[in-house]
Amino acid sequence: MNKYYLFILSIFLFSSCVKDLNENLKSDSKNLDESFTSLPIPNDFDFSTTKRIHLKISSSNFSINSNYTYYFIDNSNNKVNIGKGFSSSGNLLEVFFSIPNYVKKVYIQKDAAELQWLITAAVNSEYMFVEFNESTPLVKTFQRTVANNNSRTSTGTCEDYLVATNGKGKSFTIHQEDNFSITNYADIEAKSWAMAYDQETSTMYYDVKGKLYKRTLGTSTSTLITNISTSFSGLNDGYPRMTFKDGKLYIGGNGDYAILDAATGSTLKNITVTNFPRSKNGGGDLVFDSDGNLFQACSGGLYQLEMNADTTVFNAIRLSADDFPYYLTGIAIDRFDYIYASTNESNSKIIKMDKQDGSFAIVDTLDRTCNDLAAFVCSDEDFAGQDSDGDGVNDGFDEYPNDPDLAFNNYNPGSNGFGSYAFEDLYPEIGDYDFNDVIVHYRHNYITNANNLVVKIESKYIAKSVDADYNSGFGIALPMSLDSISSVTGSTLTTGNVALNGKGTESGVSAANPVVIVFDNQNAIVSGGEIKSSDEMDMVINFTNPITTQLLNFEEFNPFIFVNTRDREVHLSGKQPTSKFNSELFTNGSDVGSFKTSTNHPWALSIGHTFHPPKEGVDITQAYSNISAFATSGGTSNADWYTDDEGNRNLEFILLDN
Repeated sequence: MNKYYLFILSIFLFSSCVKDLNENLKSDSKNLDESFTSLPIPNDFDFSTTKRIHLKISSSNFSINSNYTYYFIDNSNNKVNIGKGFSSSGNLLEVFFSIPNYVKKVYIQKDAAELQWLITAAVNSEYMFVEFNESTPLVKTFQRTVANNNSRTSTGTCEDYLVATNGKGKSFTIHQEDNFSITNYADIEAKSWAMAYDQETSTMYYDVKGKLYKRTLGTSTSTLITNISTSFSGLNDGYPRMTFKDGKLYIGGNGDYAILDAATGSTLKNITVTNFPRSKNGGGDLVFDSDGNLFQACSGGLYQLEMNADTTVFNAIRLSADDFPYYLTGIAIDRFDYIYASTNESNSKIIKMDKQDGSFAIVDTLDRTCNDLAAFVCSDEDFAGQDSDGDGVNDGFDEYPNDPDLAFNNYNPGSNGFGSYAFEDLYPEIGDYDFNDVIVHYRHNYITNANNLVVKIESKYIAKSVDADYNSGFGIALPMSLDSISSVTGSTLTTGNVALNGKGTESGVSAANPVVIVFDNQNAIVSGGEIKSSDEMDMVINFTNPITTQLLNFEEFNPFIFVNTRDREVHLSGKQPTSKFNSELFTNGSDVGSFKTSTNHPWALSIGHTFHPPKEGVDITQAYSNISAFATSGGTSNADWYTDDEGNRNLEFILLDN
């Protein structure tokens, strides 16, 4: 055969979007008749992976100003913050939010007057009511301590900051609340790559090839404590990871760990680890969060280390779906439990990481190497009585302490993680069900005020595709009237197929459900190899007046793509099109009128997690082993089919990316 014939044949066989249903997929994939299309789907199932919760909180045990935090524990045993709220004089707090379908419990924490209570509530329906009363157990009383001068700004307000060192003996602090400005301190011993910090005494502990030193931050004199002597030679003569908690140093390296008495350096425990491949254990550091959970970040990603009863064995639980793309040197954590990590470069990057799944964002690049990080962390009692903006929320809880109109961040699905929409673009004809033609990652931040009303939404989007021939745009029809919105910014428009009105929403659609257009041509903004990706796109929706979380109903968000032309919309199963949709498409293909086939198969999926797409032409049931059970059970089985839990993914058929 000549080259021209081979070229035409290759296009016919491997084009992502112009596939005949009767053709075979790639050799590593099942025939469509034996996979997703053959699954018997219950008629009323919409493939949703999340559910809406209506939570009411009353409080009679302590009726003064109270701050509430609500969270759940995910299937990797991580604490995932859902949101925050505020109540004055015991008033009822009522909020609405979304959680993954598999979550069975929600935790509600109350903080007031340096006291803390916690209620665990079962998720039995969409409605939850909890009451803090005299019988609610007290879980914490704050022991007020006056923070040292290093912790305070010129205005007297406590600030979190990072304590840092590098192997050249440099010692400095990084002030993430002041644009990552740096304060330099006197040098320590050179060739130290491991450091921990006790903020109560402002003492740095650091290792130089097995020699353990200490020094008060800000002074120039270090004291040799001892030579480290554990059961593991790699810890005694190397550069172990190191963190401090309750007078003890927790050190580790190459799968070996130990607990040392910080005062003497003597070994209290030698610790081994299970479920942690040594090949993934390079670089990184250790850190405890505010709940006492121990985390390790390294070349394999983010892990949680669970201790057994006598703390002689750690069980490693991998939180990241993928290996980390940078060689990490240190990690620390702030009072909001955000993890900060440094990278091993001449100009180290500072990365902000999500405890939930190890997802991350680069927040700064230093003018130097940073080989280890620790942190000074303000506690809530450091802010007792301080309310800089006068909104009634204590500065220690107020995430916008100088803005009376803003108070709390409420993320969906998480502070650094992304949820995903995945589309087939051959609509109204059935595609190959690899769900990789158009993928949109999203993260929403519903910013509320002291009255728990949403002032604005700050969203991040990333467009991705494996191999899409068609030009697709993406928008969301919102469950609120246009009158509620004052402005929308951040649309990425390149084709002229979409027009915006003066508020920044799409013109010519119903005011009852305004449409925000995120982008109008994915192929114009993505680039790369097997997975093409866009840059992050930031969008802000400001409301005319603050709205309730009930009105801001994520489950009623109606995301859709439009393929080649504006009137060819593709929505989630069961959703309604906008007024710009060509209704003839309902009767001109396989759609039965609600973006699903006669056998209830969809053209789009909504996933409360970063979705890693199947390889081109690979049916999703091959890439994700448990989606079949999820679909045929109507969502009652394997609700976490998309996570990296054991048995969910067939990695040989999946394209992993960040």
